[in-house]
Amino acid sequence: MIKANNLLAETRAIETRNEFGLSNTEAINIFEVLKYNANVSIIKMSIESGLYGLFIKKGEVQAILININTSLGRQYFTAAHEYYHLKYNINLNGKQKSLEKEADTFASYLLMPREALNFHLKKRLTKKNKSKIDISDCLYLENYFKISHQALILRLKLDNHIKNKEYQNLKEINITKAAKRYGYSTELYSKVKTDADIIVESDYAELAEEALEKNKISESRYNEYLIEGGYGYLVFGDDDDEL
Repeated sequence: MIKANNLLAETRAIETRNEFGLSNTEAINIFEVLKYNANVSIIKMSIESGLYGLFIKKGEVQAILININTSLGRQYFTAAHEYYHLKYNINLNGKQKSLEKEADTFASYLLMPREALNFHLKKRLTKKNKSKIDISDCLYLENYFKISHQALILRLKLDNHIKNKEYQNLKEINITKAAKRYGYSTELYSKVKTDADIIVESDYAELAEEALEKNKISESRYNEYLIEGGYGYLVFGDDDDEL
């Protein structure tokens, strides 16, 4: 059985941040980072199979499909997880437990580097003049780094900030109720509500339009690019256009 190389995954997360020109202490919006720094389209749609997401690479097209029927925190984590596969496991064939674990580790440290967690946790505990982490600290860190409650407390445990008993206690908390009680939005923890069947975050359509205008591609190839990039509705029309 092949074991996950978590140290390698963490190193790759930091290297990726450096490639993107990001510091190791700042929070990021992973959707925007992948869109503008990695030319990856984010396509949010309902995936009935129950998958959190998957990646697609076809020619020049790079896209990550995310199940919109999940919480925003889960969607952020999924985007980072799938980017690991897109970047390092392009020939991935089916689920391999060790690679899935590595992708989880990569996602965790890409969203919240060890240096960043240590810095902001120490800063907060010092400001509050305390040494023990409680749910208010978790909520602060989760919303700052845009990471789910489960992902945060697991990192706190793995990085030895809390013991297993504290981890179990924090795990049992109803995080949505806690967020409301402490004045935080619940969108990070709740299923995202939207009337759209598909949401695409990408500059792919703009790039295709520029190529067409400069006669770098034919109109038929332009339409193919749009369809491949998840913009088929621009080619075939949208029901709303008929209203």
